[in-house]
Amino acid sequence: MLRIVTDSSSEISQEEAKRLDIEVLPLTIIFGSEQYRDGIDITSDEFYSKLVTSPEFPHTAQLGYDELMTVYSDAKEKGDEVLVLTISSALSGSYDWAVRAAKESGYEKICVHDTKCTTFMLEMLVHEAVRLRDKPVNEITAALDELRSRITLYAALDTLEYLKKGGRINKTAAAVGGMLKIKPVITVTDDGRVELIHKCIGMNAALKYIAELYNGDKRDDSYAVRTIYCMDSANSQKLSGQLGIANPVFENICPVIGTHIGPKAAGVVYVRAK
Repeated sequence: MLRIVTDSSSEISQEEAKRLDIEVLPLTIIFGSEQYRDGIDITSDEFYSKLVTSPEFPHTAQLGYDELMTVYSDAKEKGDEVLVLTISSALSGSYDWAVRAAKESGYEKICVHDTKCTTFMLEMLVHEAVRLRDKPVNEITAALDELRSRITLYAALDTLEYLKKGGRINKTAAAVGGMLKIKPVITVTDDGRVELIHKCIGMNAALKYIAELYNGDKRDDSYAVRTIYCMDSANSQKLSGQLGIANPVFENICPVIGTHIGPKAAGVVYVRAK
């Protein structure tokens, strides 16, 4: 049996994990002295409420070593293979931690795969792994790498404040950007980094820019398009109208990622055609 393991940045709830017969290990969100297991001790709505009201800026922690070892030990006892699909190693230490735990478990049937992505991009890869779970692990990871090369995310941020608080930009840049009403557009690169690709004056211009990128691409219609947002879906709803998506479903980005991009961000995740 192949056990598929991912982390909570995949946007997959514990309930859905049971339905898919996979394991979702929580990342940790820290507000001062308070710690919460993402998706277990705190919901997205509860997190975003704390994000805008708490005097403490939250921090996130990687996958727990003990939880990983529990999964590995159980798999070793049962003789199961394990495929671990983590948040990008460029964004978190979870991949390195999972690899270390696998080595120290002394069990050879563990494959820790760096997905080079997160959030709804990672969700797509997990669902693909579930679909292919009867294949050999090396075939599954090869298929995931091919799919990952075509998954695209664009998002517009409403504020630079949370990038500043998280240490991603300095205070001066954030202040100047705020005065000029600059709305950055970001993507996740092929090597799993978050990259600023454009700066727009005003959210409407940022949404228009994303729509132009999306509408200029050929898409693989066998995969659903995700319209995504943080806390407030108003900008995502504006964007969906420009994307021309029939019956759009709006997806709230998980707390671990929302920590850094802040409320009112809006974007889209889709798969490019081969």
